[in-house]
Amino acid sequence: MKKNIPIAEQLKKKYHKTEEVTNFKDMLYRSGDIYRSRTAFKKKDEKGNIVRVSYEQFKNDVVYLGTSLLEKGFLNKRIAVIGKNSYQWCVSYLAASIVGVVVPIDKELHTDDVINFMNVSQTICILGDSKNLDAILEKIEKVENPDTVFSSFDADFSKLSFSHLVSEGKASYEGGNTDFDRITVDPDELRILLFTSGTTGNAKGVCLSQRNICSNILSTYGIVKVKRSDLFFSVLPLHHTYECTLGFLLPIYSGASIAHCEGLRYITKNLNEFHPSVILCVPLLLENMHKNIIKNMNQSLPEKFKTTEGNPFYKLPFYLKKIVRSKVKNTLGGRLRVFIVGAAAANPEIVADFKALHLMTLQGYGLTECAPLVAGNTDFFQKDDSAGLPIPNVEYKIDNPNSEGVGEILVSRS
Repeated sequence: MKKNIPIAEQLKKKYHKTEEVTNFKDMLYRSGDIYRSRTAFKKKDEKGNIVRVSYEQFKNDVVYLGTSLLEKGFLNKRIAVIGKNSYQWCVSYLAASIVGVVVPIDKELHTDDVINFMNVSQTICILGDSKNLDAILEKIEKVENPDTVFSSFDADFSKLSFSHLVSEGKASYEGGNTDFDRITVDPDELRILLFTSGTTGNAKGVCLSQRNICSNILSTYGIVKVKRSDLFFSVLPLHHTYECTLGFLLPIYSGASIAHCEGLRYITKNLNEFHPSVILCVPLLLENMHKNIIKNMNQSLPEKFKTTEGNPFYKLPFYLKKIVRSKVKNTLGGRLRVFIVGAAAANPEIVADFKALHLMTLQGYGLTECAPLVAGNTDFFQKDDSAGLPIPNVEYKIDNPNSEGVGEILVSRS
């Protein structure tokens, strides 16, 4: 009988269908073929105009950069990526992880820590923003590999630029060098080397395979439908698996689009320029948005509906609620439909308030070692004060819980 079947088993029948991929190269070529002319990225040109990058162009840029990296002898070598969220970062991440092992590094780290991670990981090449590369070059004597190649995302960098590598690779590829196409990626070998923030001590290296991350993408897609019309607004740092897996690789698998935030001070401006439908965020960002929405409501509503505490929305007659929902949505770009929240527990009252505004908030739980999602609220199950249910093909339990149910969380892939 249905009532005796666990919720998780009931929900399995509702999961969205997925097409199996086990490595980034297959995913890239699949998306480049299926979504060829669709928009993969929206970004700004030198004049500040918004331009689109098709899936075909994105795939080609990865192939061209990868071809250059191969020609420089970087097959199976460690290649670091550092810098703010950008199109160049995404191209570099995929090219590096297909050619060798990608090492994403936090751009906010002290230069000595960046160099330490480069040395520990035996990085042979680093691609990134000139600001970060210049800082490393000022202490070049600390870099153990004297032959490290520096390639900047900025065209005017004194060393080899990203655009130069892509142009070089394009000429070579079109001239007949198709070595990149012939790379065979073992989905179970180390291809992503991350360094944690060191919350419980010194920063630690986390080794992930492409199957680890691809399985997480498929599990997530099964429970949270990503539409081809969706545009993901990338705010959180891409060197974290949370943003990288769910805010970059998931939409690429799904045929959606991505736009990168230009900085926290530009969030409101960018929302109204790019018109996103999905935002990955942490609870603090959600709280700040909520605070501004309540403040604006109290400023614009008739006096009798204003409140000094709480949310005035619930006091409104139905016709005003409809107007307020529309205005709130317009301030967020006009298309926003879902927040995906992680890294800490979200305030359930704020989650409920956004739900009343017809903005879905899905919070989950994950960790870098799990690539990263472990549990989450979904299209089929939502609980405001919960991190949700295990994602498909994942099991977890609390080991040796105390009287309050607190214990170590053990996670395994079923």
